[in-house]
Amino acid sequence: MIKSEIISDSINPCGNRLTTFVLEFPRWILAEVNTHRMLSKNAASSRAIPIERMIEMVKTNPAVPSFWGKNQSGMQSEEELTGEALQEVKDAWLRARDRAIESAQELSKIGLHKQYVNRTIENFMHVRIILSGTEFQNFFALRAHKDAQPEFQRLAFSMLDNY
Repeated sequence: MIKSEIISDSINPCGNRLTTFVLEFPRWILAEVNTHRMLSKNAASSRAIPIERMIEMVKTNPAVPSFWGKNQSGMQSEEELTGEALQEVKDAWLRARDRAIESAQELSKIGLHKQYVNRTIENFMHVRIILSGTEFQNFFALRAHKDAQPEFQRLAFSMLDNY
């Protein structure tokens, strides 16, 4: 699930536009989002969410790739897997999620705190953040672009459409 929504949009007397988004996307691109220092961000913490609730979220709505790219050299995959290979990687991804959930449940049963247990399933989580800024041109030029990671590209195009 990749979502963006503008929750506040204003222009000050000098003509500067301040836009605030609520974003939801796979947690694995959060580090890339954080590289954009011109934008102010605040993300929900997996440390604060009860283990059982986090496991249920990962079971019912796991973060999965939006483009199942075929392996090749370089940073992008231009060709998507198809047919049997595509189904095999989707099934393997969900098996990895299930193993991560089993590990989280085992650690929880032993008594480990949620701040550690939830880390074991972060790869399959979505994250919700508030993002504000006045300078989006560079962000859109880099991320609403064919060379961006597919999930980040979808997020950026969604934001650009709202913007």
